[in-house]
Order: sequence, then structure tokens, then C-alpha cells
Amino acid sequence: MEQPKEDLSRRTFLKYMVAFPLTAGVVVPLAIGGGALAPPLSLKPLPPIMAVALSEEMDDNPVEFIYDGAPAILFKRGAEYMAFSRKCTHLGCVISWEKGARRFKCPCHGGVFNADGEVISGPPKKPLTKLTAWVDNGMVMVQQEVG
Repeated sequence: MEQPKEDLSRRTFLKYMVAFPLTAGVVVPLAIGGGALAPPLSLKPLPPIMAVALSEEMDDNPVEFIYDGAPAILFKRGAEYMAFSRKCTHLGCVISWEKGARRFKCPCHGGVFNADGEVISGPPKKPLTKLTAWVDNGMVMVQQEVG
């Protein structure tokens, strides 16, 4: 049995005709303004550059330090320097370096990262935040990678 079609009443039609422009008049400016509130990357300040250690004093032992308010760690591998944030990319717990296993481990949820900061197992989906490291006038400098 077919249901009877209801005709669109004049009152309902007028409600739609008034509601649509009002809604569009509110939503469109908010969407445009939202884009203006998030500045492009070119306008964001660069991460700080920090001196961590004297290059001549670096050996096989990592150096732990605080970078931009968060724990970090610096390694020397041959002539290369590598640095990472020690904040787990899962929920931000402070990870520890397991020297014997040559890996990072998160005590909160069991996330494990290799010596290059890549995820081996556990809930983290992203690798550790890498800090660029270089030597300048005998000092090992670090800066968070931009991008």
C-alpha cells in the first residue's frame, strides 16, 4: 500500500528558504576564519637550536638532556651524531634506552623502538621525533627537524 505524498506547505517552504541562507551565512565565515587561525608553516617560528655536549667528550655512552622542555637523548655512532626526543609517540610517556638490546622501550604501554627511532612493536604508530645533530666549533648542536 502506497503512502500518500505530503505536499510541501508554504510554511515549511518558507522555513527552508530562511534557514538555508542563515546557516550558510554562519558556517562559511567560520570555515574561512578557521583557515586564517592556523598560520602556514613559513610563519611558524623555527625550533630552538641547542648546544648539548663537547664533541671531543662524546663516546659510546648516550647523553640525556632536556630539549625545548622535553627529555631527549644524543648518541655518537662513528663520526655521526643522532638525537631523539624521549617522548613516546603513542601517549607521551618518557621512554628509556636499553643499552644491551640497543633499543628504546616505553614503560607505559610496551612500545619498542629500534636505535634509529623506528617502531618495532607496541601501540605507537609513528617513529620517535628525530632531532638533527651536528658539530659547530667543537659543540654538538641539536634542533628538531622542521616539517
